[in-house]
Amino acid sequence: MRNVDVRRTAAALLTILISLTATPANAKCKFNVDTVHSITGEKVLWTKWEVFSFGSSMGAVIAGTLANSGDAVVGSGASYGDKKFFALRVTRPASMVKMEMDSALVIPENGKLLISMNDDSILELHSEEKVIGDVVGGVAEAVIKFPLDPDAMRALLTKRIMTMELQTSEQDLEYSFGKKGAKKMQSTLACIQ
Repeated sequence: MRNVDVRRTAAALLTILISLTATPANAKCKFNVDTVHSITGEKVLWTKWEVFSFGSSMGAVIAGTLANSGDAVVGSGASYGDKKFFALRVTRPASMVKMEMDSALVIPENGKLLISMNDDSILELHSEEKVIGDVVGGVAEAVIKFPLDPDAMRALLTKRIMTMELQTSEQDLEYSFGKKGAKKMQSTLACIQ
């Protein structure tokens, strides 16, 4: 009798352990895209956008909404097979940028994103392509993807982000991060590792 109880208990514990380890690490992650590419067979992930920081080109933190109170950094993680990206969606009131379509929030090819960390290190990422933002309804918006190598991903996941500085054709934009924004960014990027 006793062996039967021990076996049942062991089987129950094993079942619980398997169910816990079978739950994906990104079970709390939310994705806009979670699919397999039909031609290459590579897994494609794109997390839902998260607001990480409100800021201004002077680096001051501004509270408010995206459309009418300062500019914002909204981010996402993207993964195409083994390639990982940090995507930024930068939104600014159009009054803060030129209204001409060719110069409203332009990020040059190989544009820099400098990220200062809490240990005084600086991570430098580069955009893969030139991005020209759109102006719609008085708001300029651009989406920029920055490739992440394993070292950059590790730094972003293990160190606290303090500020980001994004190079545009007109000026550099600086954004301050609080602890909550930095944690949100790390949770988002953890979904694609």
